[in-house]
Amino acid sequence: MKVEMILKPLAIAMAVALSTGVMAEGYRHHDGASATVKDTQENYYNDVDNEATKNTATIEGSLDNATGNIGANVVAGDNNQQANAAAIATADAFFVFGHGAGLEANASIEVTQKAHDNDLYNDATQNNATVVDSANGTQGNVGINVAAGNFNQQKNDMAVASSEKAFTASADVNVSQESNNNYTDNKVGDVYEVGPEMTTVASGFGWWPPHHDKPQTPVVNNATLQGSLNDVSGNVGVNIAAGGGNQQSNSLAIAAGCNACIAR
Repeated sequence: MKVEMILKPLAIAMAVALSTGVMAEGYRHHDGASATVKDTQENYYNDVDNEATKNTATIEGSLDNATGNIGANVVAGDNNQQANAAAIATADAFFVFGHGAGLEANASIEVTQKAHDNDLYNDATQNNATVVDSANGTQGNVGINVAAGNFNQQKNDMAVASSEKAFTASADVNVSQESNNNYTDNKVGDVYEVGPEMTTVASGFGWWPPHHDKPQTPVVNNATLQGSLNDVSGNVGVNIAAGGGNQQSNSLAIAAGCNACIAR
């Protein structure tokens, strides 16, 4: 059986497919086990203008001691794309047909990320992405994406194929990332008091009011992993991004067939 998932652009998704059958694509015998992840993200022709904007994405005190397949996406900002995908196929042909019909175990991942012709203007903008005291003691497949800012693309993909009677096993990962013709303008902004009778603080750009002793507020991008993922086991993929136009990917493909393993 072939298990296939397609994650659409601008979707924040976690997809899991479990297949234990042995007949698919008509009524022919299964030729082993196949798990496929096809993941595409495209981000282009966007225009973002941030003026004294604060984008904060945080995971704190979460996902501790979790087990199984875990996918978490946290995002702040605009036009960010995140995905957690897992495809798992297992087949015991000997159990069903009484003979070694399973010949091959295949696991494949194809990841495509494209970002082009995006314009980003930051004036005194703060982007913070943080994972704090989270996902400690977890087990299994863990995928965490945290992004703050704009046009970030992140992926955690896993494909596993297992066949009890497979004579061969193959695992493939194909990752493609393209980023071109993007424009980012980071400017320093000024902070000043609005009026003598007011305590409110606002952001400006140095031309009003006409003072030159105002504190400067630069563009700040912070991505932090702190006190997290201690004592974890299994497959763990973490992506943390702050800023604009980041592309990140964690991919794992596993194929196992008993007859392809070391004799026990």
